[in-house]
Amino acid sequence: MEKYAILLGYYDKQLALVQKIQEQIVNVDLSYYESRYVFALKTQQYYTAIEDLLKQIAKSFENHIQDLSMFHKELLVRLHTTIPSIRPSVLSKESFLFLDKIRAFRHFIRHAYDCELQEAELKEIQNKLKNCCEVLEKDFLEFRKFVESLI
Repeated sequence: MEKYAILLGYYDKQLALVQKIQEQIVNVDLSYYESRYVFALKTQQYYTAIEDLLKQIAKSFENHIQDLSMFHKELLVRLHTTIPSIRPSVLSKESFLFLDKIRAFRHFIRHAYDCELQEAELKEIQNKLKNCCEVLEKDFLEFRKFVESLI
């Protein structure tokens, strides 16, 4: 059960990072043009930190994702799925839908070189972050308890 102890160490470190970035994101004043780019960058970091944690969970419990062209979406789908006799679902439906939107936003920001970030659109994402972070945190803490039970 050493691999689960290693996962818990990484889990705690990564969750602290996710919470730190989350606090920065929800407090960005999007009325300032320059702040919109800070928000976009921090939101990318937020999702990437969560995705790194999800990758470690997948690595600890099941095989790697085969279709790398759909890796990011497949990772979310896989961790939203209960795998009987192996592990419960990590993500609730609400967390899955929330993270899928943030994943799509990250993809857009990474590939949209010539666009203006609209305050209203970013506020919508910021509000989703404010409203869904509690549910996501609850999901992660419940799964952490499951991992603890394996040690």
